[in-house]
Amino acid sequence: MTRPRILLLAVLGLSAQLAPAFAQDPTLNDTRWQLVSIQSMDDNTYTPDDPSGYTVTFNADQSANIVSDCNRANGSWASPGPRQLTFGPLASTKVLCPPGSLDERFRAQFEWVRSYVLRDGNLHLATLADGAIIEFSPLEAPPVVAKLMGDDLRTTDPELVQMQILDRLFGAYTVREGLTATSEEIQAYLEDMDRTLAEELGEERETLEGLTEEEQAEVRSMREFMARGVIERWKLNQALYTEYGGRVIFQQFGPEPLDAYSEYLETRQEAGDFSFLDPAFETAFWRYFRDESIHQFYPPEEAGTIFTTAPWED
Repeated sequence: MTRPRILLLAVLGLSAQLAPAFAQDPTLNDTRWQLVSIQSMDDNTYTPDDPSGYTVTFNADQSANIVSDCNRANGSWASPGPRQLTFGPLASTKVLCPPGSLDERFRAQFEWVRSYVLRDGNLHLATLADGAIIEFSPLEAPPVVAKLMGDDLRTTDPELVQMQILDRLFGAYTVREGLTATSEEIQAYLEDMDRTLAEELGEERETLEGLTEEEQAEVRSMREFMARGVIERWKLNQALYTEYGGRVIFQQFGPEPLDAYSEYLETRQEAGDFSFLDPAFETAFWRYFRDESIHQFYPPEEAGTIFTTAPWED
């Protein structure tokens, strides 16, 4: 291991351990970065063919936007003290990127990040899991293209704008209508999922056997987070369909009440919850909801029964 890497690891490690619990460190607010390299503990270094295809944006509202080759992700970030940094769970698209992509390796780093330093203008993140260092170079802040509940949305990526608007508005609807998942529902969902996996995979299914207690706790936390997301999205879909009706489309993670989505979002735009400063971003946002050619619809006679019973209650 080279001496500069040893010194950088020491600075990152000590910063995370010794920094007092100050208020949120504003250093990274409204900054945007592109990947330079990922250096693992064994000194293997991974560099992207196109650095601009791997970026992270730290928004002032503590949300984070990540571009990872052919995938996009949203999450949260926190920096409770100087050079301390953590990311919350990421909601990500799951497109299979071309061979040679750093997509999976890049996205996997964020849950383990614990500290950062700024050196020679570049941002260096250190991970807890294997001591990897992820280096970024700065990017200029993108233009404001939309407004969301009083916040500026800065990006050059229409997909990220759509993800941010849907996450915030659907999240607000979930809380307002009392659609949050209960511990009993999460447990029922996980038990149903385990039964299904046992039937389909038998002894080939993955277990917690061989993992440390910390790793087992991490897996359980991730499973519960996933279950909560699935349950709350299904409840949201059921509530919106009940309120607005309309057509339902096939999607990878379950049926979506497309027309209900569209009507709800139209009411929120009319109420001023979000608006667009760039017409191209507005066109891109509404295409998913208004271009029938990109969807496959359930027959009308089936649509009315889709949201009557939760899948994990069958």
